[in-house]
Amino acid sequence: MNKMKTKHFALAVLALSLAACNNENEILNNDGPVAAQFTADIYKAVSTRVNSEGTGFTDNDCIGINSEDITNVPYVRENGQFGPKGTTIYFNDTETKTFSAYYPYREDSELQNGIVSVNTDQYGQGPEIDFLFASGATGSTSSPTVSFTGEHAFKHCMSLVKFNFLEGEGVDFSEKILKHCILEGLKTVGTFNTTTGETALTVNYPSPITMWFDDGATTSQLFIFPQTLDFTTPLNLSVVYNGVEYTATLPNPSKPVANQFSAGYAYTYNITLSNKGITVEEPEITPWEPGETNNVSITL
Repeated sequence: MNKMKTKHFALAVLALSLAACNNENEILNNDGPVAAQFTADIYKAVSTRVNSEGTGFTDNDCIGINSEDITNVPYVRENGQFGPKGTTIYFNDTETKTFSAYYPYREDSELQNGIVSVNTDQYGQGPEIDFLFASGATGSTSSPTVSFTGEHAFKHCMSLVKFNFLEGEGVDFSEKILKHCILEGLKTVGTFNTTTGETALTVNYPSPITMWFDDGATTSQLFIFPQTLDFTTPLNLSVVYNGVEYTATLPNPSKPVANQFSAGYAYTYNITLSNKGITVEEPEITPWEPGETNNVSITL
């Protein structure tokens, strides 16, 4: 699993060109077709769905464009800008068009009425489930700049749980590496609506999630569906270090909503391993939006 970066970075502005409607329609403009110029920000972006410099999307990232008369049209990033991947869409009248967009793009064959189903278990982790959504941006032939910025910027639709493992008494990560950890108590199966940005859980029971560490890594992260936690099902974490299993129960988030992982928030748990056990701090929450951070100590 890749090492986590915890610092925030400036919003990345992305430029792409897009026109609205299909090639067969004529443009109501004496000067010919007018392409809508799209710009986009990621709201309070952090180093999750970003390039290695932490500044924005990477080349080959693909988004899907929707409007009243456009469905799931892919635009792919190349040489720092987004452009059509196959179909180019043109304005066919002078009316103002309203657009939405989502990331990452899914083929029509993967969708059912615009909805994609995913499992966020250990095999489903990665930027392909860091769903982003933007809506409300408008444009027309007379005002062709369409801006997914400000209140219309791309926003994270999932929750992010991050773990920072720290050395305590009798623990030296330079001598013995972390192997894996298992988190229990979260529901992992649900859907993302590419036309509305809404998420929903579809299986109402939790499944364990196993996270494997790259050699030398001391951090890990999980994309999860936003969800309210069941008081009867604790968040149990087990970590294997130097052949020994450490266990602890993690505190539930207390903000922005108590006992809930909220959409667009990152929850950081600082976990200290020692030969006396695990210590877990209260989770820190940052709107990715910051979420909450909890410190956890694990003792043998």
